[in-house]
Amino acid sequence: MNDGTRPDSLEAQPISPVTTLPASAAARFSVRQLDPDQWPVDDDGRPAATTLYAGDRIVVPGLPGRGADEAIETIGKLLGERAQIALPRGVRERTAVYDRFDLLERLEPVASTVLRLVPGKVDRRPVNAAPWVLRARDAGVRAGLSHVLTVAGYLQGVGYLQGVGYLQGVGQGAAEAAGAARAPVSWAAPDPARGTAQDDGPLVALLDTGIGAHPWFTHSTERDPRLGGAPIGLRFGAADDPEGTGVTIDRVNGTLDPLAGHGTFVAGIVRQHCPNASLLSAPVMYGDGAADETDLLAALTDLYAYHLLACTGRIDGRPIDVLSMSMGYYAESPGAVVQGSALAAILTAFGDAGVSVVAAAGNDATTTPFYPAGLASASGGAVPLVAVGATDPGRSLVSVYSNTGSWVTAYRAATNVVSSIPTTFNAAARAVVSTDGGALPARAAVDLDDYSAGFGIWSGTSFAAPALAGDIAAELGTGAGGDLDARRDRLAAAVGGCLGGAS
Repeated sequence: MNDGTRPDSLEAQPISPVTTLPASAAARFSVRQLDPDQWPVDDDGRPAATTLYAGDRIVVPGLPGRGADEAIETIGKLLGERAQIALPRGVRERTAVYDRFDLLERLEPVASTVLRLVPGKVDRRPVNAAPWVLRARDAGVRAGLSHVLTVAGYLQGVGYLQGVGYLQGVGQGAAEAAGAARAPVSWAAPDPARGTAQDDGPLVALLDTGIGAHPWFTHSTERDPRLGGAPIGLRFGAADDPEGTGVTIDRVNGTLDPLAGHGTFVAGIVRQHCPNASLLSAPVMYGDGAADETDLLAALTDLYAYHLLACTGRIDGRPIDVLSMSMGYYAESPGAVVQGSALAAILTAFGDAGVSVVAAAGNDATTTPFYPAGLASASGGAVPLVAVGATDPGRSLVSVYSNTGSWVTAYRAATNVVSSIPTTFNAAARAVVSTDGGALPARAAVDLDDYSAGFGIWSGTSFAAPALAGDIAAELGTGAGGDLDARRDRLAAAVGGCLGGAS
């Protein structure tokens, strides 16, 4: 009989998370799964783990025309005629914008450049970036993979819980244990921001699927942030917007995307925890819940540049106070992520510039670090990165699906949460019972994808991150201002105040 205790060695031997991905994302990013046997052990002698990555991308430090050029030249010589290097669309244009604002010197140490490997003359098959990353490292280049991030690391992870009682992976069980599926609810409470002054409130940036149509977000919400006229983050056409109709993956049947409305739900949680916060949305994730590290790094670098310019009054926007992310990946070599990855560099820069970064811990019920949240244990920025797991309603118990471990900084209630969902959602699903009116009024069971009322219930560590982000913003009270030293002190104090209190 189990007495409920766990072995002390549990964290030393973490449960390996399941690594799967929707077919739509695999095709979109030309995804490959790393074979750990083909990857070296890390500096501590730990064997490599599997991870998902964009098959034709290599990430190198620095900007094109500057520090990245030496790496590009070295990798080009290694490739010879077997492959060619191309830069993803918009890279040179973004660098030109940085130059226009005289930011190249400031960005060079923390920015990165993604190289796309195109089949060469010798071999016309798609190029696998992984072996070339290793060869580049042997040649002295600090190269890395472009990982594929998901909202929890497997299928439709953080916050997905799609379908009644459906939860895949470690920690599964009855619906009562796992938390509610995404489903519409009635919510009569007014907009939390009603009557608040938001002109000088904190600014919370959200990297997610975007923010859809909803009465709560007709004010103090920037859906189209730009830097020098260029968009920050992805821009979706009407048919591809996971916050529009929410139907972008299964267009044959017209079913709602697994993560449709995720960004709007996250935004609503921030608004509930900090009513006077303004929101800035930089979309990086698709309706299937997957994101390419290439897109994430580009958006983060642009947001960092935006923040620096806002701090000095060189653009009309306001400085960012808190940045919330509800996505991540499991690394092939955790030590490498902490020591020198592109993601670690840019997120540390945010902390040094007086921005609190909050990241979801993931939903695989594992102690394996989920990045970028896994960076919290080694965060050395002036304002430390915070990793957030989920607890059950009204209790301090960690939810069964939540990742955990010494690298998780804090926990917030994130199971059976009510928040905003785009009012435009009403996909192909129908009520299982529906009766036309006559002598008696028409009646029906709940239509599980009709969100015209604007609210739903959902669960996952996706929603723990914005809860803490909102708490930090509320602790801050107003925007932290533009002076970097003062910003760092105020944000560090706000983070400390939240971590010292109850969830």
